[in-house]
Amino acid sequence: MFDERVLDNLDVLDHLQLYGSTTKVAERMGLSQSSCSRRYRALSALFDLGVDPSDGSYEPHQNIDVLADMRKVAQKLRVRRLVLRCSLGWQAKGLALPAGFGLLDLASMATGQALSQLEGRLVDVWLGGLLECQPLISASLEVVQGNRLTVGHSLLALPLLRWEYVLVSHRNHPLQRRRSIGPGDLAQYPSLALPLGVAPLFTRALQAHGLASCPYGGRDYIASRWEGIASDDHSLAVVPPHRLQQLEAEHDLVPVRYGLGIQEVMAVVGHRDAIGDPCFVKAFQALREAVRQSPMGSCSQVSWLH
Repeated sequence: MFDERVLDNLDVLDHLQLYGSTTKVAERMGLSQSSCSRRYRALSALFDLGVDPSDGSYEPHQNIDVLADMRKVAQKLRVRRLVLRCSLGWQAKGLALPAGFGLLDLASMATGQALSQLEGRLVDVWLGGLLECQPLISASLEVVQGNRLTVGHSLLALPLLRWEYVLVSHRNHPLQRRRSIGPGDLAQYPSLALPLGVAPLFTRALQAHGLASCPYGGRDYIASRWEGIASDDHSLAVVPPHRLQQLEAEHDLVPVRYGLGIQEVMAVVGHRDAIGDPCFVKAFQALREAVRQSPMGSCSQVSWLH
């Protein structure tokens, strides 16, 4: 008889690989740190995985194929039971998830990291932007509709929304008094640039407009830093349009009269085994409805694709 404690221990190891800390995982899972350590060590010993945190990570070094098979089974059960691990791209932070979705608070703005977690079945579903996925999909974002897309070898995406990013500043910014603005004008004011490799296509698009001139200082999305920089009457920030109302109310930020023309398509992305399972349809419908009820789904500058 299969002992489901194996899956419980696998759950602990998965979270340790995502968060990299027994302290964080213990808080999230309601366990003690000693219990976290005992459980992942028991799993590693049982299947000879060679997990050794002394190297600064919880990556297995042996029988990786065995671990991959276990994760495939565990994910299939989560999908069938409609209990899914979900992470959100920085553009969707704050979305209230429907019942059955467990939010993984992973704040990285690196799309590649999110895709890697999906491919490894550490995360079941990610709601994020496809801009950085452009080299991995066959169609350009300008023509993408609501049809299912293949992302790389093992992932599928279900596009939901399309928008263009908006340039904002404090309402007292000098550019708010200008009606003719070019990239040279934007380059005179500070705007944040993500670290090399975090979002290369987004960064390149910003640089084409004279933006992305100052280091952000990390890859995790922190609203008070990414958007809050523009509250100083001098700096500029780039945001999704559904954030405008809140940013004006909280920081007095308003759009600059300059069109960036940078398109984004928000999609539900997951492993093809998860999204292709018939049971996933119900979960997708619930997630789509949650988006529809959010500021992102009701924004007039956002177009629905699905």
